[in-house]
Amino acid sequence: MNARRLCVGRESLSRRSLAVLALGALGVFPGGARDARGDVLQTSNVRFVEHSPAAFEAAQREGKPLFLLISAVWCYWCKYFEQQVLADAEVSKYLNQHYVNVFADHDRHPDLVRRYARGLPMIVLFAPDGRVRQSFAGVLKKDDFLSVVKQVAASPSPAPETGPVAVPNSAPLSSNTYRRLRQGMLTFVGENLDKEYGGFGSGDKYPQPRLLAYLLELHQATGDRRYLVAVEKTLDGVLGALYDPVDGGFFRFAEGREWRQPHYEKLVHLNATLAAVLGEAHRMTGNPRYREAADRTVAYLLRTLHDATAGGFYSSQTANPAYYRLSLRERRSAQAPSVNREKLTAWNAEAAVALLALGRSSGRTDLRDVALRTLDFIRLNVVSEKGAFHLYEPRTGQRHGEGQLDANAWAALGLLEGYRVVRVESYRQTALQVLRFAVADLFDAGRGAFGDDKSLPLSLDANGVMAEALLQAHQVGGPADYLDLARRVLTSFGGTARALLGDGDDAVARAPDAVYYLRAYAQVVARSQEGERRR
Repeated sequence: MNARRLCVGRESLSRRSLAVLALGALGVFPGGARDARGDVLQTSNVRFVEHSPAAFEAAQREGKPLFLLISAVWCYWCKYFEQQVLADAEVSKYLNQHYVNVFADHDRHPDLVRRYARGLPMIVLFAPDGRVRQSFAGVLKKDDFLSVVKQVAASPSPAPETGPVAVPNSAPLSSNTYRRLRQGMLTFVGENLDKEYGGFGSGDKYPQPRLLAYLLELHQATGDRRYLVAVEKTLDGVLGALYDPVDGGFFRFAEGREWRQPHYEKLVHLNATLAAVLGEAHRMTGNPRYREAADRTVAYLLRTLHDATAGGFYSSQTANPAYYRLSLRERRSAQAPSVNREKLTAWNAEAAVALLALGRSSGRTDLRDVALRTLDFIRLNVVSEKGAFHLYEPRTGQRHGEGQLDANAWAALGLLEGYRVVRVESYRQTALQVLRFAVADLFDAGRGAFGDDKSLPLSLDANGVMAEALLQAHQVGGPADYLDLARRVLTSFGGTARALLGDGDDAVARAPDAVYYLRAYAQVVARSQEGERRR
């Protein structure tokens, strides 16, 4: 067995460090659905507290290092780490004696995910003064894990202070800049499309539905078949490796260039956007395989993740490799993996946008109605005078996470898409309410972009979504300065987007982050050209 660290994330980490048990030896974990925090905080042998400033104050007061675990309820390897490593008596005893132990749920703490996570589970070890000593993603064997935490506890000297967070790399907003950006996307496709196995790059393969949707748009706009070929080749890999032919729906990603081993979690926004891509690919190519997969994915979403009573979608279905390896007959009598019933605002809004698009391309008014009910759920349950909350907990009715950029950008864009389809005034008004909050509280004038934490780099992805929302709001009677604000955001990130598309291995992981930015840029350029023609 090759030594390897296994993780769920964008990165494949070092093979030299530490070994884990082979995937084929793993069985089914006991238990059904869990609260996003419940199993860890209530039943772990490690005495965890939730992430808070008080936890860091306790570490400093007690002179102890701090152990932070970022884990996702839908992540198989997170659960493996919790039950097979942290549950060990020697491990838990050591952590309880020598560390302040902090747990953060991935779906509830997007700020910590942006700051620290390179995969899942994610472990960050802090000195008592709160500075990071060491961090790593993945599952370690017991002895290797103990070796790391003991080494940090024995010598908790802080890492050097980091410098100020840089401003994004700007470039003038112009037709020439946009042409270079679009050429950069074509170069990215040519250099990174895996012509043998499909997908992009030579590492782990992700379906990347946002990127595929944008490539279909470019094919339609330019007639360049290279974009369509990239989509078809990637969909071949996705359908062969990530599609669940029994229950429907798609898994999150597969290991290796050859799409060898799926990671079996199913996320709502990933499945909704893939269904929309498949529907559009069917419209362009007539391939019946795409239509069938789109229909079965929508059926999966409506059957498993849709809240037909209250509206909106639950976030995910947990990974369980043993279940997905069963035959069709065996699955019928087995307990399906649990559904995680928290509702994430950004994921719901993105799913609504995707279902509106699929409803238009397929002529299915039922999908439009589901999307609109999802937007009604967002409008009525997660938007306040403080903008859109990040997460809604159906069991308690509580809302969590004020002021998160992703939630506000997606809520505004989703509501404006709904208004564009049905012209319901409440969608427009709620979107403008969200944008008023975002402009007042999340725009960083010094860096010329939106952000929810001044100590973190700015997100090209979220700023692209926000720029598109501002442009749509301006078109339907929003403040005149929304157009100028969108243009400023696009200018701020012009050089960043160009560099991202040409940045080697990192481009494969980061290219989808440029999609909404490029869409917004295209709209501004088109408006400018139309204005020049009129003059």
